[in-house]
Amino acid sequence: MAKTKTDKISIKEFKREQTEKLKAEKRKSLKDREYYSLRSILGYFNWAIFYFLLGGREAGKSYAVTNFYVKQFVKEGIPFYWLRLSESSARKLLSNNAEKLIDPDIRRKYNLNLITNGNTVYNRVEVSRRTITKGKRAGEIEIKYENIPMAYVYSLATFYNDKGSGLYDKDFLKNPNMKYNICLDEMNREKGERKSFDIVYSFANQLENLIRSTKEKIRVICIGNTLEEASDLLASLNFIPEEFGRYKLKSKRAVIDYIEPSEAYLNRRKGTVADILSGNSSTFTNMIETDKTLIYKGRLEKPVFVIKFSKDKSDWFTLWDNNCITKYNGENKPVIAMKPYLDEKFITQVRDNVIVNFDMRNYLYRNLITFKLFQKHINLLKPRGN
Repeated sequence: MAKTKTDKISIKEFKREQTEKLKAEKRKSLKDREYYSLRSILGYFNWAIFYFLLGGREAGKSYAVTNFYVKQFVKEGIPFYWLRLSESSARKLLSNNAEKLIDPDIRRKYNLNLITNGNTVYNRVEVSRRTITKGKRAGEIEIKYENIPMAYVYSLATFYNDKGSGLYDKDFLKNPNMKYNICLDEMNREKGERKSFDIVYSFANQLENLIRSTKEKIRVICIGNTLEEASDLLASLNFIPEEFGRYKLKSKRAVIDYIEPSEAYLNRRKGTVADILSGNSSTFTNMIETDKTLIYKGRLEKPVFVIKFSKDKSDWFTLWDNNCITKYNGENKPVIAMKPYLDEKFITQVRDNVIVNFDMRNYLYRNLITFKLFQKHINLLKPRGN
């Protein structure tokens, strides 16, 4: 008996329902996991370069990335780069033969014997063993080792020291198995941490040191814990997530996982010392706290000043007559130079007035990205008394 049109529609609907059901079960399974898994996000390697993992402490983000990169090294011989913001935090990872870089169970799992020299972490592998038959050492066993570079640890704050240091290997990708595996761990400053350098600028320059003009076979994973203020790196992508989920920014070749804490994770964290003392901190709840009270979506009438933080137009802003600040868009108005030597007249009092107005929340902003970028530039200025 031939199928009717109604039968065909119902079959299509049944298949669609089953597909949606499977997707829902998969989402629930991922949400119920106690620790984060990289498996699904790595499926975007055919077009993505940047992978942002935003989640609370002890969610397993750094562990998942470390385990994956070490597995790539052991199975395919691919070394990796591990970046931290400050030089002191990078040095801590290298101390005691990279004790803080590679977890003990990962060392046991892959039978690693690690030593460090400078910024490099080596895996010390036995290559030969023989029994000495002559001389005073007769009967002793002589073992020869080969030190194979596994990881390179650098900081963003000192990228300028790494320029011209031969970090880039032009022949690296001639081996078809090679890829650039890079991780920026703890990409956000801790609350109250001193803002002494521009994270985005330093990150871009350190990547330039490592990979130069390479465009393919690159995997850069950025891990964030503290989200009291939305990340400088996310603001540079012109995107800040406001809800948990996965976001694909193809024009930026980036994927963002804003990880919702699972019930298993919350139950494990409940009652810990950190939960008791700082339970509402975004470091543990992973909620991005952003101030939207100063965002203005109304009509703009007349531009008044152009505020410049550097000679680069991407660091320029326009102040309108209602005290709203927007990104510069070619407005031809008098300039307020926030630093000397910008080929503009610099007046300390005028600069300080802008800072005071910012501190007193007298400015409005066209959107959250503009607010975040303006805030970053204000925070990077030299001490207010200068």
